[in-house]
Amino acid sequence: MKPFFRSVRWRLLLWYALILLALITGLCLLAFRLASDDRTSQIDREIRSFQSTFFRSLFASQPLPDKNELPSLDEIRQRLRNPGDVSAFPPELHALFEDGGGGTFLACWDSDGSRLFISANAPDDLVPPRQAGDGSTQYVERDHRREHHRVNPSGMSSIIGRDISAEQSELRNFALLLALGGAAVWTAGLGGGWWLAGRALKPIDTIGRTASRIAAGNLDERIELARTDNELDQLGGVLNETFDRLAAAIERQKRFTADASHELRTPVTIILSETQRGLKREREPDQYREILANCRSAAERMRALVESLLVLARQDLPASGTDPVPCDLAEIAGGVADLLQPLADEHSIAIHRELSPAFLHGDPHSLAMVVQNLLSNAIVHPPSGSKVLLKTTVTGASVILEVRDNGPGIPSEHLPRLFDRFYRADTARGQASGHTGLGLAIAKTIVENHGGKIEVESATGTTFRVILPRG
Repeated sequence: MKPFFRSVRWRLLLWYALILLALITGLCLLAFRLASDDRTSQIDREIRSFQSTFFRSLFASQPLPDKNELPSLDEIRQRLRNPGDVSAFPPELHALFEDGGGGTFLACWDSDGSRLFISANAPDDLVPPRQAGDGSTQYVERDHRREHHRVNPSGMSSIIGRDISAEQSELRNFALLLALGGAAVWTAGLGGGWWLAGRALKPIDTIGRTASRIAAGNLDERIELARTDNELDQLGGVLNETFDRLAAAIERQKRFTADASHELRTPVTIILSETQRGLKREREPDQYREILANCRSAAERMRALVESLLVLARQDLPASGTDPVPCDLAEIAGGVADLLQPLADEHSIAIHRELSPAFLHGDPHSLAMVVQNLLSNAIVHPPSGSKVLLKTTVTGASVILEVRDNGPGIPSEHLPRLFDRFYRADTARGQASGHTGLGLAIAKTIVENHGGKIEVESATGTTFRVILPRG
């Protein structure tokens, strides 16, 4: 197993765990805060309700003469010092007058700090609150008590509070439950994250293993796709296409190497056999000239083959040829036709030209090689007396070159492989005329390097059509 800091699965799980932990912690803190605030608000409401009940009960046992008149400060002081009959107070207020603690307590002080009323259940450490005398209130939580402090403008102050130990215990239990529940959810989330990360990365692992087997030499291996059309399936499809092209390229390279070796072996064998024949015994000068002529013919054939191979090698490079320059394909084709006119006269072939101006950006030398290969084939292969049409046209954003002859045509079974390297539709004729079988392959490579395509049609006669972009 890879070290966890190098494993993508562990990294994903770590980030997932941190994010999930932060989310669960935030939710738990929010839930605890909401529960705590709700409980505190409830306690404050109970304290305010208790205060209202106490003061109503204080004046209910001895009503004021005028019920609509508010009690004066002196009357409030008097009632606080002498609450009257305790039995007249509601049962929830009886704890104020009984020892033993517990429940809600109340304490009031006069402006000079003297005690007006302190309930029997009040804590011993109560002291008058120190606040601005504007009647504002303040809630204070100390130890296990929640207290409501108030100082009115006259200087009188009061504290009403209650023990909140039970509520604090409930909140602690609630916090513990949140922590345990959050930990359980986090643990379950980690398990699910580990499973999801493994499931998400499994196709990548499969791709890696397949690529390793292909790199080891098993070129028939391909990535199995789940057919779900997701990103990984798309990546697998692209890689499978890449592997197909890689296997095809390697196969072409093997076939090319084998064909090149075979083609070079014939002239080398001729040269070796002829030199051995010349060295075997003394011969007449004419016989030596014959041997040297044969060696020269084989060497010239070898040189033509090597030059063709070098052209293909240069065209196969990513940055083959020179920078494209403006040129006229019609002018290039006309120049090549002039050069090949003696060959056409030798084979009694008439070259008809329909060369309309066809400007484009390209490499004139390479394009001339394309025209030369196509036109020389059209001159050499048809029977004597045939006609060859050399034509250039412009259609939209494309420049078109056509080389057409009225010969017997090429059998249909040869057309799919016509542009393969070293492939000859007429093997005997190609060997006799010294052709290497690379001309059409070179033409196709040059055309594709220019961003174009080459087509062939053959029925009564053969037409090669080159389509190039003008830009």
